[in-house]
Amino acid sequence: MARKNLQSEQAGAVDRLLERALPDSRQSSRRSVLRHALALFNAEGIEATTIDDLRRACGQSVGTIYHHFKNKEGVVAALFFVAFDDQSREIAERIAGLDSGQAIVQALIGAYAGWITTQPACAHFVFLARESVAKGPHAQALHERLVKRYQPIDDVLAREVAAGGILPLPEELIPSLVLGATESYARGWLVGRRMATPASYAERLAVAAWRSITSTAPSGH
Repeated sequence: MARKNLQSEQAGAVDRLLERALPDSRQSSRRSVLRHALALFNAEGIEATTIDDLRRACGQSVGTIYHHFKNKEGVVAALFFVAFDDQSREIAERIAGLDSGQAIVQALIGAYAGWITTQPACAHFVFLARESVAKGPHAQALHERLVKRYQPIDDVLAREVAAGGILPLPEELIPSLVLGATESYARGWLVGRRMATPASYAERLAVAAWRSITSTAPSGH
């Protein structure tokens, strides 16, 4: 019974996300395709899932699917961006108005871990599809979204570096130090290797992330 309730709760979370992204009633067929695509991609894998599989699952014609998304890669990208943009919205709301590095790191990790906890199916798919989207025809769209999401955070952290509040680390290293542990824990939780939710450890993860970019290594290291 508990597992059934959890599955129902997760399905409800996905439905709410899709309705936020595609609120018009005329977009119900798009929502249906994406809802069923999410379940298929997560269960069977992106490569193994065919348009015909999706047609059978959602009850839409192949023509309707192609009309909305052009091809399977279009379905993958559309679903990825719906989820990614919802996560970005959560992050933007949490960091709005913050101007200290520690506060913004704490807000970022809180939002990131919180969204994954409330949207595990979508989070699993984002991790699953990120590389294929980054290497495919929608790579530029992903790059633009990443810049939009992280530029306000990067600006605050850059000011902290200039003021001496953050170590002068290589720019390419900072994202891994800030989000690496949270992402690693979240991946483990999503596949059942961790019991507590990412959100339950968000505060500890934020403390560790802040220390990783502000603490000098002990002498001799």
